[in-house]
Amino acid sequence: MKICYLDNAATTRVHPQVFSRMTTSFETDYFNPSAMYQPGLAAQKTVAQARQTIADAVGAKRGEMIFTSGGSEGDSLLIRGIIENVRPAVLKQAKIVTSAIEHPAVRDVFRDYEQRGMEVVWIPVNAEGLVDLDALEKAVDARTILVSVIGVHNELGVIQPLAKMARIIKAKNPDCFFHSDFVQGFMKVPVDVRQTAVDGLTLCAHKINGPKGVGAVYLREGRRIRPMILGGGQENGLRSGTENVQGIVGFESAVKVWQDPAVMVRIGEYQQYVAQILTDELGGVTMLGPAATADRSPAVMSVAIKGIRGEVLLHAAEARGVYISTGSACSTHKKEKHGMQKAIGLGRDKAEGTIRISFSALTTWEEVKTGMAVIVAEAQKLRKFMRRQ
Repeated sequence: MKICYLDNAATTRVHPQVFSRMTTSFETDYFNPSAMYQPGLAAQKTVAQARQTIADAVGAKRGEMIFTSGGSEGDSLLIRGIIENVRPAVLKQAKIVTSAIEHPAVRDVFRDYEQRGMEVVWIPVNAEGLVDLDALEKAVDARTILVSVIGVHNELGVIQPLAKMARIIKAKNPDCFFHSDFVQGFMKVPVDVRQTAVDGLTLCAHKINGPKGVGAVYLREGRRIRPMILGGGQENGLRSGTENVQGIVGFESAVKVWQDPAVMVRIGEYQQYVAQILTDELGGVTMLGPAATADRSPAVMSVAIKGIRGEVLLHAAEARGVYISTGSACSTHKKEKHGMQKAIGLGRDKAEGTIRISFSALTTWEEVKTGMAVIVAEAQKLRKFMRRQ
């Protein structure tokens, strides 16, 4: 049975170019980049070049990029790093702000601080998932030390107006740190850290056909955070530990794959096709997220299908080799369900009938067309079954 993989927001298959580059690196770049002899210095140069490539992709300086083990560590490094760096006397009166639809890697860190007695403001979103900017403006004041808003949502694909948010935040409190988890947006939605004026950005490799276990954060020059991992002083003392050279060069190679404009053109066509097929063949379909294409990522889409349960459809499609999801993979094992759907005011029936479909640089037209034929057929079967109950 041939596999049709349409759950690329969860993770992606490593691109052949990435695999080849990493394999070569395992054979030639196995030296410690901190070593003082020539091969170690060569490995250090390789890491520096990759750092430059990734920095260029977001308009940052090379020295503003810190390599991590991935998105979750990156979020914690910046959020906890800012909060823990604040003087205890100031911290007692401080508050932090985030949105109602954050990824668990951000949401659960905020909940941890909230449970420890810190004031947390949860900004609502509208029916499309866009953050309420008036509520944001009201929330930020002289006591606000951090605002964190997901740049591109991992289920809705909604693109938040980070530049507008930055202007609001900095007008109310120039010292407030503005962070965005941009894991789902990196290389899929253009971002320039100078234009958006964010202070911190979280990225990772495995969402763009790179390896798991490697990511990066952008930290604006001049901003100070407390490191989470101490030791050898790597990454400007902010993230100690011998560099994951092979993961880092794989990350760089993945960025280069996605720099081909044809990748996003094709992915945009996939999303349009899927929306059209579901609407024409099934009916009773609600596309979640923004109606305007400029406000959403082409790479991920969530759809509520009337008359079915998303989890049942997921397993029916799986039995025929088609892989989709019902939401964030990082929320699968948690008790809380449908958090995003509740935040946008989606009714229970639609929330239960939601599936997520997402694409990568390796997604093919054959996968998309075969996958959609299976999803439509299985959804029609489920509807007939439900009507007989």
